[in-house]
Amino acid sequence: MSTIPTTQINYLEINQDVKIEDQNTDPGRLWKKALDLLEAYDGFRRLYWGRSLEDWSKVQLHVVRDHLSQHQDFQKTSQYEQLQSILRKLIVPSSVPFTRHAFIEEFTPNNQALGRGAPFSGTAIYVDTDEAWHIGAWPLWTHIVRHVDGCLGVTGGRVVESVDGHHNCYVVYVGWESIEKHDAYHHTRHFANRRVVLALGNKGWKEYGHVKFQGAREAKGKVQEQTTQISKESKL
Repeated sequence: MSTIPTTQINYLEINQDVKIEDQNTDPGRLWKKALDLLEAYDGFRRLYWGRSLEDWSKVQLHVVRDHLSQHQDFQKTSQYEQLQSILRKLIVPSSVPFTRHAFIEEFTPNNQALGRGAPFSGTAIYVDTDEAWHIGAWPLWTHIVRHVDGCLGVTGGRVVESVDGHHNCYVVYVGWESIEKHDAYHHTRHFANRRVVLALGNKGWKEYGHVKFQGAREAKGKVQEQTTQISKESKL
């Protein structure tokens, strides 16, 4: 059994005009109730959530617990049924929410990715990874990218479930000061000379994009909510 806390990643589709960010609205109050239910269950460490910069209706809600079994046990409770009832009132009716679980770790000091302060987190899922990735390529890349201008932290971990039929997948989230700095790095000689590292020990990547994590809650009653509202126009 892994000793790394387990992150449950909930993928939801919530229209951008459904203001879950604003607790003065009905959707915002419903969203708060959903987060309260998640926070109250056993093993809670933290949660954080955000919207995709590429598609503002795509929401990721991450919940971190001590063990994978606690996520699984929660799905058998009446609280989980309450949670699903709330979410059905918020999501696009035709959408189908789904979840994944991953053993996400922080690989850099003063990490700001994943709801810890970075304005954006770049993400991708590497598929069919092997030991060359886990022991060599990924650890090396975490040391390379942490020194790049604009990088604010590197995180990643093994995904429990398969992704589009691929097994042994690995999800990464890298915090960045801005989308411009992230994209600009991909056009530098520094990246061109080192990108081969990311091709080792895997068979490609899926679901590349950026997430604007807007709120986080920590265990022991610590709550951090970013109040800055990001309009769709500001993402372009």
